[in-house]
Amino acid sequence: MRFFSTLFNRIRITKNRCIILILTSVVLFNEWLSYTICAMNWPVTEEVKEEHVKVLIAADPQILSTDSEPGFPFNYIAVWDADRFVSRGFQLALWRTRPQVVIFLGDVLDDGSTSSDAGFRAKAEHFKNLLRIPDYVERTIYVPGDNDIGGEGMDQVTPNKVSRFFSAFKQTDVDSFKFLDFIQLRIMDPFGNESQPLPEDEKRMRILLSHMPLLPVTRKAIKKTIVEHHPSLIFSGHEHESFHFIGKKSIARADEFWPLRDDDSIWKIDTVTEKLHEVTVPTCSYRMGKKSYGYGSAVIGKSGLVYYNVLWMPSRFLQLWLYVISLVGVFLSTLPSLMPWLKTHAVKLCKDCAVGLISLGPKYHRV
Repeated sequence: MRFFSTLFNRIRITKNRCIILILTSVVLFNEWLSYTICAMNWPVTEEVKEEHVKVLIAADPQILSTDSEPGFPFNYIAVWDADRFVSRGFQLALWRTRPQVVIFLGDVLDDGSTSSDAGFRAKAEHFKNLLRIPDYVERTIYVPGDNDIGGEGMDQVTPNKVSRFFSAFKQTDVDSFKFLDFIQLRIMDPFGNESQPLPEDEKRMRILLSHMPLLPVTRKAIKKTIVEHHPSLIFSGHEHESFHFIGKKSIARADEFWPLRDDDSIWKIDTVTEKLHEVTVPTCSYRMGKKSYGYGSAVIGKSGLVYYNVLWMPSRFLQLWLYVISLVGVFLSTLPSLMPWLKTHAVKLCKDCAVGLISLGPKYHRV
């Protein structure tokens, strides 16, 4: 007891030091420790013995701009915080999975479709600098979404929007890598999907990539296009949630559906059967208003087996509430000592305001 008493006397724990300690602890937890704990707990697929491809999938990052965030200076703060969150999560996902292929499933930019050509190019460069791709990634695929080229509501798709997206991100409709063919299917784009489907090849796996989910769509023309591509698997986004649809390859219609929300599960999907699986990847941005957000991770084996899991991110809303609660607590704890200062300055401020109001009133001159 004497030792601890002496230690506390030497440390001299004061209220100011406690406040600094609390604020520092909250910042360290929110900005470092929570991400580290989350990343270390992500399930990692055990090394697959057969030839395989590792894929990291990011859906709906919707990188903000100050154009769409009203209210200076809060628009800059909101954009800065959302950028940091998405960038940090993406770099952690890269570090944890070391993928060979990275796929962005559309809505890359929040207001890309409504931007001018110069504005779109600037936003695209900002995106590529923010979510920088390391050299060990061998393929990077960007699928356009409705926020990038239009296609939802009154925001129409135009050939110019499609052309500038594919030019800025250097994309093609088909990207072949090892035993995989990644094929983009844009159902909201009337100018897309004009290329002829690849001939069927049993030695290759066809992965359809779409911003919007495909199997729940009821349009016959879309289902016919899906069947013609002979897909083994579909990855989609747009819904901001983690879903799994199952249908038949000969019909391309969703017969089964359930959410994929387990934190520590790795789902095994067999693509060789007659069943057609579609995985909808959740958004990776907390600004979409969802409680959960993360990145999709897949290991695709040459035999047709796919191991898929979601790399869930920590709750940014919880982190922001911790900031608010800690700041309110600090303010309330320091309020008693601030009262004398506030009273003195409040009285002076009131007197100054009264004098100012009198000076603004009507002027009377003695006759």
